[in-house]
Amino acid sequence: GYDGFEELRKFIKQGSEFSKEISVILQERSEAELTYSKSLSKIAAKLLKVCAGGIGTLSEGWKSVGTVMEQEADLHKNLSIGFVEDISKPLKTFVEAQIKARKPLEAAVDKSYKNLMDRRAEEFKCKKHAYSCCRDYEKAEASVSEAKLGKGKDVGKVEKKSKQLLALLKKADKEYTDACYKAEFARQDWDLIVAKASLSMQELEEERLRTMQDYLNKYNSHVSVLPSKLSQYFDSLGGVVKAVDIQQDLKTIVQEKGMKEAHRPEQILVDSYAEDSQVTMDNERRKDALKNYLIHLHQYIEKERKGKEGVQKLVEVYKNKPSFADADAQEETRQSCNSHYKINGSLCRIEGKTIPASTFSQYIETLRDKQNLLVSTLRLPMNIALEGSNDYLPSHPANDYYQELNLPEDEFIDEEFPSPTVIGHCKALYDYDAAQADELSIRIGDVISIYEKIGDGWWEGELHGVRGIFPSTYVEEC
Repeated sequence: GYDGFEELRKFIKQGSEFSKEISVILQERSEAELTYSKSLSKIAAKLLKVCAGGIGTLSEGWKSVGTVMEQEADLHKNLSIGFVEDISKPLKTFVEAQIKARKPLEAAVDKSYKNLMDRRAEEFKCKKHAYSCCRDYEKAEASVSEAKLGKGKDVGKVEKKSKQLLALLKKADKEYTDACYKAEFARQDWDLIVAKASLSMQELEEERLRTMQDYLNKYNSHVSVLPSKLSQYFDSLGGVVKAVDIQQDLKTIVQEKGMKEAHRPEQILVDSYAEDSQVTMDNERRKDALKNYLIHLHQYIEKERKGKEGVQKLVEVYKNKPSFADADAQEETRQSCNSHYKINGSLCRIEGKTIPASTFSQYIETLRDKQNLLVSTLRLPMNIALEGSNDYLPSHPANDYYQELNLPEDEFIDEEFPSPTVIGHCKALYDYDAAQADELSIRIGDVISIYEKIGDGWWEGELHGVRGIFPSTYVEEC
């Protein structure tokens, strides 16, 4: 019936709307995939640009990350295109075609239903009129019978009226019969059209369901490519990551970016005017000037080594107790020793003495600059520079030079290197016996003047006129 067809039409319309929504949703999914693809591609381009010019397996590993990003971006781009071209657009076209195919079927059913309703209305009208004519005719016949029985009515007049009503009744009956046939024909026509339309719409719905199933399979095919492709890309990336060899990279960097010739560490040495043999100078003043420089260098050396007993003892402390001084302090001391050795050699030549031996002597190069001034440079081979040792020790204690020079007693020491400042006092909690020449022996109850808190658990101070270092854990500040 019509109600059943309306339910079918409503159900099919809902299916059509569902298909249309699926098309729109896949269009949005496609746009999301395309946006992600563009962002990923942009990031990959940045990464590859950063990695351009990189050297070694680690750089190749990050390049592979960028390459995989590009491949993943292409994968999502293709997925976006597949969603639009293979599903969304064709599905939209299919839904529009189905709507177009349903319209004439629905129009035919609606038209036949309207015709049926019109015929049924006409039938009802004719039926009502026929019933009315029949009642009027029956009343007229009753009047004729009464007139014939002599009840005071004109028989001829009553019979004439009855004949007229009979003619109207026959006409009404014929019209009603024709209306019934027309209504039935309209019903049969409507029933046939509904049946045909229902069958056609059922076929359309079956086609829609099969098509939606096909598009679902296509969606699954497109999406199922992602895991296998990504797994393939990441397996390739994993191989590159495992192949990263930092040690080999360092060798490659050195080979490609390193200096073609071995770098020779240099040190600019102190050059004294008195060292220049080409200048005219009184021999005694020359010796005094050289000794003056030696005093300066001795003071620098002793300041860096923080020793009271002289350079030789501090070198021993550094060897046995590296934590006493950091690497920078040891390097500064070593550089001062190199300048001291060069000037001391000049002094020994003037005095006719034997020049002290030093591993570095053969690597000292003295030239003249554009102003004809001496420029001395120590250029060491890398293996010797890395050892960081210096076998040269000053040939004279600093006090010997002070005694030989006619200078005020504290000209250099008091002015350039003032006596250390006492920063506090501490009391010995335990006995400690000095193990090295630069250390200070203390006993329980001794009050020690603190000069410096060196670090690594050692302090520097003075006790009974003796200066040295001692462990900070053996004392407490007071």
